[in-house]
Amino acid sequence: MGLKYLEQIKSFVLFVLVLLSISLTFSIWTYKPNYDTIEKTNVNISIEKKLQLTDVIVPYRMVFHENGIWRGTDRSEDMKPIISQMKNWQVTNLVHVSNNANDSKMNQLLEEDNRFTLFFTGEVPYPIFQSLLPSIEKKPSNISFNQMIVDWSQLSTNEELTVFFANTTKRQLYKAKIHVKSEDIFNKQVVNQSYKLERYLAFVRDKESTLYLPAEQSKMMQYTYLISTSSIDRFKNALFANPKIVKSSVDNASMKEVYTDGVSMLTVNNNERVLDFVNTTASDNLETLEESKLVLNTFEFINEHGGWTGDFRFDALDYNYNKVLYQLYMQDYPVFTDSHVTSTKIVTVWGDNRIARYTRPYYKLVSVPENSAVTIMNGQNVVNKLMESKKVNFNTVKEVRPGYYLTESNRPNVFVLKPAWFYLINGKWTVLSPANVGGAQVGLE
Repeated sequence: MGLKYLEQIKSFVLFVLVLLSISLTFSIWTYKPNYDTIEKTNVNISIEKKLQLTDVIVPYRMVFHENGIWRGTDRSEDMKPIISQMKNWQVTNLVHVSNNANDSKMNQLLEEDNRFTLFFTGEVPYPIFQSLLPSIEKKPSNISFNQMIVDWSQLSTNEELTVFFANTTKRQLYKAKIHVKSEDIFNKQVVNQSYKLERYLAFVRDKESTLYLPAEQSKMMQYTYLISTSSIDRFKNALFANPKIVKSSVDNASMKEVYTDGVSMLTVNNNERVLDFVNTTASDNLETLEESKLVLNTFEFINEHGGWTGDFRFDALDYNYNKVLYQLYMQDYPVFTDSHVTSTKIVTVWGDNRIARYTRPYYKLVSVPENSAVTIMNGQNVVNKLMESKKVNFNTVKEVRPGYYLTESNRPNVFVLKPAWFYLINGKWTVLSPANVGGAQVGLE
C-alpha cells in the first residue's frame, strides 16, 4: 500500500517540476528588463554665462577699398556699427558663380573699387550666417565661406548691393543681391563709418592671396593676469550623465586626475590646466552631419554648461573628423602659446548624437593693474621681416595677424600676454615678434 502511494507521490512531484521548468523557460524567453533612463543629477552645472551664436562667429578683419585707398581693422569694436546695420539687410538671388576661384581671381575681386570684405578664420556654413544676415529664400545647406565681399558700385542705379560669398579653401564662389532702403542711408551708416578706420596696405603676390595689413605702427597693451581655475566638479557635473557614480584616481607622477563612470573618462592635467573628456560610446560612431548642424551642436553643447571661460570664438571646422575649434581672444586679438605651457583653444569632436571628445583649458584670466603699452611694427616692416627671413618662404604665408603670446611669469599662477605678430603656414601659427619671445611655433593641432 505504502509503495503504491509512494509511486503516485513521486509522479506528482515530477509533474510539478516539469511544469515549473516550462514556466521558468517561458519567463526567461519573454523577460524584458525595465531599464530606467539615467538622467542628469539636478545640480547647477553653469560655469560661466551663456552666449549667442553671433558672439562666437565673428570676422577677424574688415577691409574697405574706395578711390584706390585701403582702410581696415582687426577689432570687433570697430566693426560693430557696420555689422549691426547688416542685420537689417536681406539676401536674395543667391547663385553659384565658380568652382575655380583661385587666389589670382579672388585678389582681383577684392581689389575692385567701392567694395569691403569681411574675413573669417574658418569656413562659416551659410545657414549659420543667417543669424547675422537674413535670407528671404530657402537656406542652402551645402555652402560655406570664409570671405564675404560687398560691392556698392551700382547702388546709385538700382539701390542694390552685390555680395559675394567665397570659400578660398574649396575655391567656390557664390553671388547674391541685397536691397537697401536708399543710397544715402548706406553711405551714412556704412561708407562714412569706414573713414574712421586706419589706413591699410595691400601686399600683392603672384598667384598667392594678397595680404592686407596696417600702414602705420600701432600700440597694443601688454597684460598681466592671475590664473583662476574653474571648479573641476562643475565640469564633472556637466559632462557625466550621473556624477554620483563617478570614481576618481590620481597619477602623482604626471599630476593628472582621472574621473570615470565606466563609459566616459575625464582627464585633468593640472600642470597645463587642461582637461580632456572622452565619451567612448560616441567616439567610435561619428555621426554624419551637415556643416551647419555640426557647428550648432558643438556651440550648444558648450553653451549648455556655460563653458565660455574667456572670449572664445569660432576658429575652424574639420568636417572629415566632425571637429570644431574655438580660439581664445583678448581685446579682439587671438591668444597663442606653446603647447607645454597650456592651451588657448577649445577642441570639440561630435559623435553619435552627443559629444565624443572635448579638450580645453579650465582656467580663467583675472586682470591685475600691471599693464603697459607696446608699439608693434607696421605692415610694411612685418612683410620686410618675413621676406628677409631665411626660415620663411614668403609665398607660403597664408595670413599675418597681430595677437598675444601667452607666457608664464616667474611668479606662480601668473600669465603675461605679450603683443606680437604671427604668420600662418600650413595651418600653423608662428610668432614673428618681438624678439624676446623667440620664433616658437604655436600651431593649431
